[in-house]
Amino acid sequence: MYKNLIRMLVLFTVILPFQTQAQRSDEPWQLDLAAGLSSYYAPVKSLNWSRPELVTQVGYGKPLGSRQLFSVGLQLGYSRNNYQGDALYLQLVGQITPVIANKLELGLGLGFGYRMALYPSRPQVYDQGKWKEGKAFKSVYQVPVQLSIGYRSILLHNYTIRPYLAYQLQPLFRYSPDLSPLPVSNTMLGLKIQQTKK
Repeated sequence: MYKNLIRMLVLFTVILPFQTQAQRSDEPWQLDLAAGLSSYYAPVKSLNWSRPELVTQVGYGKPLGSRQLFSVGLQLGYSRNNYQGDALYLQLVGQITPVIANKLELGLGLGFGYRMALYPSRPQVYDQGKWKEGKAFKSVYQVPVQLSIGYRSILLHNYTIRPYLAYQLQPLFRYSPDLSPLPVSNTMLGLKIQQTKK
């Protein structure tokens, strides 16, 4: 468990320089709150998927440039699943967000992250002719790909609010020797909240 927390800390340390570069932009930072449904896919002939479960995500990002056509953000998420186990993940996502018809914000994002999948029960591991208790979690890497559409924007007092709908595919690597990558999909409704410049 401690090794995985250290890995998340290392990932955060690697991500920090990207966030530092983003600080050079004079655009305000942006809070990103999202919730929706998550599902594991089984990459087999019938392409079955598990029952959707709740996923929540909070992000802190930086739009870049005066037109804010690109942004970079750090996202922390929690995914619920009765069968595969709950998961906690941290990921860095860069997004291109062009605006069409003056109001519709399209988004295409790509990133890299780290996930701790928590098993719903203590697994058994066969070791040297005996069954032993295994770890209560599994650490995996994920490569999030996100498509989104949003509305830019609603002004409320000193804040700019951008509601959006997003589909995020997160292929998981190292989940299992037989299932790598294992696709996970998140369909989310979210709000990007940004303080307006004074």
